[in-house]
Amino acid sequence: MHIKTFMKKIKTYTFLILTLIISHIPRFVLAQDDSGEGIRVELKNPLRMDSLEELLIAILNLIMVLMVPIIVFFIIFAGFKYVTARGNPSTIQEATKALTYAVIGGVIILGAVAISQMIKSTVEEFQAEETASLELNYKLHT
Repeated sequence: MHIKTFMKKIKTYTFLILTLIISHIPRFVLAQDDSGEGIRVELKNPLRMDSLEELLIAILNLIMVLMVPIIVFFIIFAGFKYVTARGNPSTIQEATKALTYAVIGGVIILGAVAISQMIKSTVEEFQAEETASLELNYKLHT
């Protein structure tokens, strides 16, 4: 019984020490150098995208590239099930379900791409109108 309480105390003290160490890490990170200025840290963008819009479009394109072969596979699989069903109603029902889900998945993915393109073109039109409006307003006031 004495060993269990001793181990429990060790676990508690270890947890407290680790918590104190972790809580003081920001002090070391935000330390100043001798000149009185803070240490300058420059973060470089590891992605090729400069905006959130470009990142989302790239993710959507990646999903589309990965999902199209899977959808095609399931359509072929459903066709194979239809051919091998030989009039068995349960197999025909499975094939119909597989084909339906494959088509629904394809429509969802293509719909997402279409919606993203519409949103992108709408945002670009608003930005172009705002730029033209600002230029016109600038010309009128100068």
